[in-house]
Amino acid sequence: MNLKNTIIRVLFFGVLLGILMMIVGRVFHLSEDSLFMTLIISYIVFIIIMIPYQMRKRKLLTHKMGALLRKLDKGDIDNYIIGMKKLLNETEDKYLKSMLTINMAIGYTLKGEFEQANAYLECINVNSIDKRSQMLLYNNITLNVFWAGETKKACVIMECYEDFLKEGLKLPYFKNSVGETFALWSFALGKREQGFTYLENIIKEETTKSMEKQSAQVLWAKEKIADNEITEAEKLLKYIFDNTQIPYIKKEAENILQKLNQL
Repeated sequence: MNLKNTIIRVLFFGVLLGILMMIVGRVFHLSEDSLFMTLIISYIVFIIIMIPYQMRKRKLLTHKMGALLRKLDKGDIDNYIIGMKKLLNETEDKYLKSMLTINMAIGYTLKGEFEQANAYLECINVNSIDKRSQMLLYNNITLNVFWAGETKKACVIMECYEDFLKEGLKLPYFKNSVGETFALWSFALGKREQGFTYLENIIKEETTKSMEKQSAQVLWAKEKIADNEITEAEKLLKYIFDNTQIPYIKKEAENILQKLNQL
């Protein structure tokens, strides 16, 4: 549960507790001082119980998310999606549901099921998530559209959200994913040097996750082949095909290699 919803719930139950104490006071004819003191003590006890409870819930969710992300890194995407759906069914909080949906959709993206991924993402109420999460949402939708081959549609989305998504290039957790989206847009606009710069920043970054690096490398190799720089690109694609655990990345590397063999 996010902080805002936690505060709202604490205040809501505090009001209910106050009403209950008023009823108790009337039934047992308590003085105002006694009633006030009882209310304060009850509210303090409630908060003391509520805070550890919420912390335990958050810790448990974090633990489950960590286990699922490890499955994702290993390429066990089907079980990752199943686990995410289970977490979705277990939570009632709108913010958490939205964030879990974003994470679940990543699984479909990595399977190459871009339309299915966006079907989930486009159902999210943007007002239920914070600004950074909105940035992640719009970026992932755009990336799926690019990867699905709908370049014109993706370019229109980028024109609408360019300034907003540019902020993601400054954020450690978002810059690689957003960087790939800007690379795809740059290539679509014919700004090839800029596109390669985005990709090389992702590839050279020490903290880049394996799947992010591989995705950037596949796109880099694809565009280098388009520039007739084949040798290094082909070698890289073969390495990725043999080593990646991600279905879409493996399939994309295979498709490019097959086209290359037909030349």
